[in-house]
Amino acid sequence: MNDLLRQHHAEECVGCGRCTYACVAAQRHETFSPRRVVEDALAGKETAGAGGLWACTACGGCTMVCNAGVEFPSLVRDLRKRSRIASVPTAAHHGILNRAARLTASGLRPRSAGWVTPDLEIDPRSDVLLFVGCTPYIDATLRYIRDDLLEIPRSAVRLLNAMGIRPRVLTSERCCGHDAYWAGDDELFEKLARANLEEMKAMGIRRIVAFCPECLSAWRYLYPRALGETGIEARSVIELVAEAVRNGEIRLRPGGEVLTYQDPCRMSKGAGLVEEPREIIRAVGGLVDMPRSGAMSACCGTAGWLNCDHTAKRVQVERLEEAGSTGADMLLTACPKCLVHLSCADRHHGAELPRRVRIEDLHVRAANALVR
Repeated sequence: MNDLLRQHHAEECVGCGRCTYACVAAQRHETFSPRRVVEDALAGKETAGAGGLWACTACGGCTMVCNAGVEFPSLVRDLRKRSRIASVPTAAHHGILNRAARLTASGLRPRSAGWVTPDLEIDPRSDVLLFVGCTPYIDATLRYIRDDLLEIPRSAVRLLNAMGIRPRVLTSERCCGHDAYWAGDDELFEKLARANLEEMKAMGIRRIVAFCPECLSAWRYLYPRALGETGIEARSVIELVAEAVRNGEIRLRPGGEVLTYQDPCRMSKGAGLVEEPREIIRAVGGLVDMPRSGAMSACCGTAGWLNCDHTAKRVQVERLEEAGSTGADMLLTACPKCLVHLSCADRHHGAELPRRVRIEDLHVRAANALVR
């Protein structure tokens, strides 16, 4: 335990409580706080408070404000790894989405490329691969919440095509393993990471392009950390589009709508992509940010399809209220999970909101604005 505390700088904690102030889980559970988790770990106690270790969404807001450099999400991940057999909470949606990772790791290869339409330019010999991740599985499970999730990979291809990129897509994909990693299930994560990497190398893939921030995080940060240098570049569709707009390589048609934006945690806090999505938004409409935005944006309330309960919904409804209060016509995000979580809250609680806003994916909004 002492090595773990030193590794994540927990011994440097001064007990100021800035982490708890920034923590979305502490807003959900009044008795949970990152500071208390660190203090309990230093004292050799089991983690106390509602939700325990699993209340944390690993969004990273705590680390962003910590003056002592405590890497709280990583500490929680390793504590989960030590205690996971006894404490893993019940997964949402009967665990179907969590099972996708385990099933694809076991060799099951469901056909997940049924979303490709004739207008998309795909090159089966390209060394650039669009990594679609679990979005087709999310669509199959949660279509009753959003019936347009497959427009995200289609829009990603349309944007890449507009930049002159004809990507390869796989007829079937494994999960990237992001959620297994943050759940402390290193065996499953490394099994998925090794299988994915070996397949890409065998295919001669030199660049992975991802529209999901969690897939981007897995390929850009988690795989090299677990397996060493991969030799494969990982880019976000959003950062490629922002560069193309900036350089005049593509043009987006401006509209008259006022737009606000939910920063996905792995994109803003994780990859530092804060300005890039806003460059795209300003090209297609007017941008008005919510008070909690950018690197300190509020998490959408749940992660890894765990603890998606009434307290998570409360966080999501507050976020929708915040979006509505900006006067925006539309709330954009660039993560399939954020899109589903916020749309679910709107579906169940939209009638209670002072003002509702439409919720849309940024890739879809940008592709619809392409000037051809």
